[in-house]
Amino acid sequence: MTNMDNLSKDESVVTQAKVHWICLLPRMILTLLFIPLTAESFFGFLILALIIVAPVLIRMLTTTLVLTNKRIYGKVGLINTKSLDTPLNKINTVSISSGLFGKIFGYGVIHITSSSGNYNYKGIQNPSVFRDAVMEEIERFDEAKIKKQAAEMAAAMKQ
Repeated sequence: MTNMDNLSKDESVVTQAKVHWICLLPRMILTLLFIPLTAESFFGFLILALIIVAPVLIRMLTTTLVLTNKRIYGKVGLINTKSLDTPLNKINTVSISSGLFGKIFGYGVIHITSSSGNYNYKGIQNPSVFRDAVMEEIERFDEAKIKKQAAEMAAAMKQ
């Protein structure tokens, strides 16, 4: 699993979000528009294509968003990184947004607000599936916590 080698005891991965391939499409189309300008130099075309496509490709390869049964871990960026590693009980909101093409092709932005800040993960495929999984895990997490507290109180009352 990506960057999640440090799972704690009784922690397991529930789901992992991926960046949708469609995020590359606008940059690829833009690159193809430059073919007539660089037709004389294939090397020049490759350099220009790399400059245009590289930022999105780097974002695709360096974006990690993982939900476990105890926390959410996320990271975006190669040089300028922003990381999220927070327990489920510290998550305030998980919302999604997507435009017309996002609705058609099934991708969007996941917005996570926690006690440590706001985090946005762009171009995530099936964002509603990830959001729903987070909400289910938060509910399970809270139920397990309540059951544990009830068991501790019952044990304390027996003594």
